[in-house]
Amino acid sequence: MRNSLILLLLTILSLLFTAYAQDDQQDSITTTEVASTTDSVSVTEASSAAPTSFSVAITTSDTLVSTSELAATATTTTVLAITTTTTDILPTAIESSLPDDNLNSTTTNATRTVSPAVCQALQGWYNSLNGNNWIQRSGWNSADMTSCCSWYNVYCNKIGQVLKIDLSYNNLVGQLPNNFDQLPDLQNIDLSYNNISGSFPPSVEKLTHLRALNFDVNMLSGSLPSGLGGLTNLTNIHFKNNSFSGTIPSSWANLKSLENLFLSHNNLTGGFPNVVSQLTGLSSLYLDNNHFNGALDVNFASLTRLTQLNLKGNHLLGNFPPSIGNLTSLQSLVMSHQMLNGTIPDGLFSLINLEVLDISNNRMTGPLSSRIGELVNLKRLNLGHNGFSGTIPNEIGNLTKLESLIMNYNTFNGQFPSSMAPSALGYCYMTPNQFQSCPDQSIITNPQSLAFQCSVDCIVKSKKKKSAASIQSPTYSHIALLLFALVALFM
Repeated sequence: MRNSLILLLLTILSLLFTAYAQDDQQDSITTTEVASTTDSVSVTEASSAAPTSFSVAITTSDTLVSTSELAATATTTTVLAITTTTTDILPTAIESSLPDDNLNSTTTNATRTVSPAVCQALQGWYNSLNGNNWIQRSGWNSADMTSCCSWYNVYCNKIGQVLKIDLSYNNLVGQLPNNFDQLPDLQNIDLSYNNISGSFPPSVEKLTHLRALNFDVNMLSGSLPSGLGGLTNLTNIHFKNNSFSGTIPSSWANLKSLENLFLSHNNLTGGFPNVVSQLTGLSSLYLDNNHFNGALDVNFASLTRLTQLNLKGNHLLGNFPPSIGNLTSLQSLVMSHQMLNGTIPDGLFSLINLEVLDISNNRMTGPLSSRIGELVNLKRLNLGHNGFSGTIPNEIGNLTKLESLIMNYNTFNGQFPSSMAPSALGYCYMTPNQFQSCPDQSIITNPQSLAFQCSVDCIVKSKKKKSAASIQSPTYSHIALLLFALVALFM
């Protein structure tokens, strides 16, 4: 009889050990899967980084040609890889090019005579910027000071005026000579993604025809050049990923034609620059990852053409500016990693063109308005790491284009909405919050849908809470009691 009881207890003990191990393994797998999903999305979002380098079409009746580009069609060009730290959530690249008839021109530049002073100024760049180690340098070390229209990526018109220079990704190292006044016809300069250091050459302010200026991802320092305020034809300023300090000069208020201003990842300081509210032609404004501080009390109402606004990663505080509700063309709004508080202004829900809304990592509070359902073009919504509370409105189901939904680290409660759009693909992260119940997964037929992912995220957390509290789950105390009973049988 005793042997039978011992055998029975051993069998029960074995079954409990197996069940405990399986449950522990299942929790481990679930946790790993969720973490893996989170990590992969983070990498994806980081890789969709800020806008890349650009080239702007030049309006002129003359034809731009570069024989070096024609000659390069039979060769492979090596591109210098440079790592940056830009992490915009949905930055839109500003990319345009010269007209096709210019790039495909068969007219040779070699017969065009250029002023020797122009070629000498360009060769000064070659000598100052480590020209012997450039990736592409065809013609730049020529002894002929009238042939620079045939040098690599120097674009001229039919009468030999140099209108555009593009030496991006070309391993330029050192300080630029202050000789831009010898290049009076320049309209487009692209020296991005190099290692140019020192202060910005003040002679650039002499280029009255300049339309596009791109020094992204270099090592320029000092103050932003106030002289640019006199170049009223400027449409593009790209200075991201440098070490500029100070603030935006007040003289830049004259740049009414400016369409794209990129000053991300510099060391700009002080209160938020109100001068930007006077740049009424702006389409893209990127001031993220600087050190602006104080209240964000600027009036954005005049920037009616603005489509991209990114102020992420500064030290701005106070209420969310209600004037943003006037930016009816806005497609992307990123205001994350600040100290903004209060509720989302009602006017923001009128921005029906919004595709990206990221106000994560602030101190926002209050319930989420049911008007969130009016932003029907939203693709990415990030409200994570705030103090939002209350229930998530069912109107969020109207956001059928959502690709990414992040609401983690708030205090949302009540029932998890079952109206999540089942056909919207993407990523969802909803925990931790305080949901009392999760949607029934049996009504969700697409395992790749946003609704499925949201509900799984909710259910995983709920299951873990129940598992931890359940008295029916095998624990070490249960096992200890059984061992004690087994030993007692032998005594």
